[in-house]
Amino acid sequence: MITDAHQLAPFIRRDWLMMGNGQQLHLAQYGNPQGIPLLYLHGGPGAGASVSELSLFNPEHYWILLLDQRGAGQSLPTGELEHNHLNGLISDIEAIRIHLGIERWCLAGGSFGATLALIYSGLFPHRVIAQVLWAVFIPSKAGIEWLYAPSGAAQLYSQAYREFAAPSIGLADLFTHYQLGFNAQDEATRHEFARRWIQWELTLAGVPIGLPKRLAAPLLALAQIELHYAKNDYFNMFSILQRVTSQVTARTLLLQGTQDAVCPARLLAAFLAKIDNPRIQIHTIVDGGHSLNSDILSLAVTLEIQAMWTWIKRQELA
Repeated sequence: MITDAHQLAPFIRRDWLMMGNGQQLHLAQYGNPQGIPLLYLHGGPGAGASVSELSLFNPEHYWILLLDQRGAGQSLPTGELEHNHLNGLISDIEAIRIHLGIERWCLAGGSFGATLALIYSGLFPHRVIAQVLWAVFIPSKAGIEWLYAPSGAAQLYSQAYREFAAPSIGLADLFTHYQLGFNAQDEATRHEFARRWIQWELTLAGVPIGLPKRLAAPLLALAQIELHYAKNDYFNMFSILQRVTSQVTARTLLLQGTQDAVCPARLLAAFLAKIDNPRIQIHTIVDGGHSLNSDILSLAVTLEIQAMWTWIKRQELA
């Protein structure tokens, strides 16, 4: 990843948009205001957008919109949970489109953000031109168990899982255990539980970094929001995904790495096998991981986002 992204994509402006119930969404704009509008949807849920992700986009071709979803990144209140749910996230996307006066736009995103894009493009098919999505998260029972149960990814990373959870604990008890830790009166305890939660995910994502004992507020929010969605079964996200994916009309490319230990390729393949939609294509990225720290995945995503622009221009000339 190229991290000096400000030189790649000129900054336009940033806003905190009032969405009701005290929600203030941080939206930063980069690139070419006359270019094809493109909304970037980050993962997590709760991870927030990073300027490093601007390196995926040609700033002359795209009007790039980096959104921090509810409670994430620079959106306020940080880590807010009461009004943080799937319906809210989808409503926010459509409200932003209307606020900016955009008729149709492109979407890009990974992991949870890719799933969010699929749902939005199925609910609002005439608003999405094309999308490039990667490391797609399938929020099924199998997908959740793969992430957090001892029968899933824990089998690949047994030592890391023992540091994350007791192998004998069930999912409901695990989530309750972490919720109690996140809400502990002792600040050190709250940070310790959040650190263990995020460290497990970083292990699966192939991001070998150690976390400090005291975490920054956005990382605490990430852990809290992820647990909030997991313990609430992602607010019926899988059922909605099953219902609307066949309605997607946008040119949709899904990039899935064979070494993705967060969102296994087999879960996406099994899901799409039951969906009849020729507009959606999967490209398997051999040796590709989950995060954009995977060079081969990052390169594939960058090339396909460029190819998406070329495809749109061809449609305009046709």
